[in-house]
Amino acid sequence: METTKPTIDPYLFEKQFEAFKKFVEDQSSFPFVSFASNPYTDEQEGYKYQIYRAARDKLAFQAWKESDIGSGDIIASIIEAIEIQDNNLVQWQSRYGDDKRPHHPLYQAKQNLEQTKIIEKILFNFYRQTDVETSFNELIKIFGKKYALIAYLFFIKDNSKYLPIAPSYFDRAFELLGADFNTSKRCSWENYLQYLSLISQLKKMLSEALCSEVSILDAHSFAWMLSAQMKEEKLADVKEYLSLSKTEREAIVKARIGQGQFRNSLIDYWVTCAVSGCQERRLLKASHIKPWSRSEITERLSLYNGLLLAPALDACFDLGFISFDDSGMILVSKELNESDLEALGITQGMKLSRIEQEHCKYLAYHRENIFKTC
Repeated sequence: METTKPTIDPYLFEKQFEAFKKFVEDQSSFPFVSFASNPYTDEQEGYKYQIYRAARDKLAFQAWKESDIGSGDIIASIIEAIEIQDNNLVQWQSRYGDDKRPHHPLYQAKQNLEQTKIIEKILFNFYRQTDVETSFNELIKIFGKKYALIAYLFFIKDNSKYLPIAPSYFDRAFELLGADFNTSKRCSWENYLQYLSLISQLKKMLSEALCSEVSILDAHSFAWMLSAQMKEEKLADVKEYLSLSKTEREAIVKARIGQGQFRNSLIDYWVTCAVSGCQERRLLKASHIKPWSRSEITERLSLYNGLLLAPALDACFDLGFISFDDSGMILVSKELNESDLEALGITQGMKLSRIEQEHCKYLAYHRENIFKTC
């Protein structure tokens, strides 16, 4: 039986991202447009790039030679790459005694030539070759299931693919984002891959939300800050959404991307484009009148908060170049010139094919908040 892979809930991401953005802007007094440009996120999370560069300099694994295996030099460079001052990506300090350090086996190996050879060969293969699954399992044999340490060693191998981990914090972040997934006491290659996959999902969602490229390390920072820095009162209130059934939640999510119940109900209601009469349903867009991001849960699925529109009309409506009055007559913004209107096939006499009283409150919102009246 195939198991369903955990995914980030788009609705919960949207709500928590809104809360995160407000939190960062309150902390910094600057608008949040990217992780690097905001002084708060840069100060709080930018150090990860510094740790990465410092660790890579100490490793210098590109210069390792097979003849170094057994010399102790490889182990020494790994220890240096871990024991960087202010490195909190892995708790390496001996605050509970030297033998409690996650990398203590490296110190033990220094006293045994045969063990040094075995460990340095594993480390050499890990950093110089590509069989990372085998390396992950070999690292477990050296350190035990020290997830944070192993993930850190992967991170400093290549920060474009691999990330550090703090299991309890990321488990909390995934819970807040609706992903049924845990990393605590589950150190394995398969678990690590799924962890990276979820962060990659976040990367894509953040890129779309910010309309700019976001790194996986930025997505990692978002999840970390959501869990570790934002107190309960700073997080989004999603109790109403979580109280819905699984079917109802799926309907909300599908409505967000123009599929499922919302789109089907608009097709049944309008049949064709609500303005032009275009009948090719594959072209028609299910468009919210009051935008999704500003609507309450019940409004997001309301039949009367939607229009079925041909692509050009849909784009113009979403951007506020056109709207409709309470009788359904089209309103055209003065920002749209005559030649553009002609090119788009939009005329002043257009009208919604039908309109009911329930549409009016949503159209009023669109006219007042979206429509470009200048």
